[in-house]
Amino acid sequence: MSYSAALLPYIPSLTTAITSIHPMTEEDLELIWPLTTYKAQQKASLVLQENDVCRHIFFLGSGLVRMFYLDESGHEINYRFTEAGHFFVDFQSVLTQQPSRYNWQALQDSQILLFPYPAIQQLYQRSTAWTNFGRLMAEHVYLQLNERVEMLLFMTPEERYRSVVSTNPGLVNQVSLLHLSSYLGIKPESLSRIRKRMMAQ
Repeated sequence: MSYSAALLPYIPSLTTAITSIHPMTEEDLELIWPLTTYKAQQKASLVLQENDVCRHIFFLGSGLVRMFYLDESGHEINYRFTEAGHFFVDFQSVLTQQPSRYNWQALQDSQILLFPYPAIQQLYQRSTAWTNFGRLMAEHVYLQLNERVEMLLFMTPEERYRSVVSTNPGLVNQVSLLHLSSYLGIKPESLSRIRKRMMAQ
């Protein structure tokens, strides 16, 4: 394998993330390493800023990031969180190469692997396995985003919180009450009451 020493600690988790989406031979995996670069991201810094064009697909080697936007009143609304071992991207911006409406911010000191989207497109043309990977990842991103939309539309505030606790308990312990309440679409004091009520049960 040919990759820089900075990537070495994250190769196992990246390989797991890739093959969990679509099986890959060693030959197919070898194609991705020359395209991969590494970036250390400090806590509270922005990986991607609103009005910038998203030009990469990202993989979070360690840390935690959030996707958020500003509403009409300037309030930050959390749309998604990504934990270590997962890909993240503003798919609309990267596909259209139009400015993003979102910010991606590191909530912890984070280590990120970057894949330039033009190079990934060329990779899709070189390998059927990577073509299938791209399609499946697009479906995966869509389902993740749609899941949150349906959560806000069809669940009560308590059901939303219970859903996050059951599907992603680690996130609840890493994210502040303020960030989590924004994601769930409820006020912090309401979330606090829900948590106390659940603890008393």
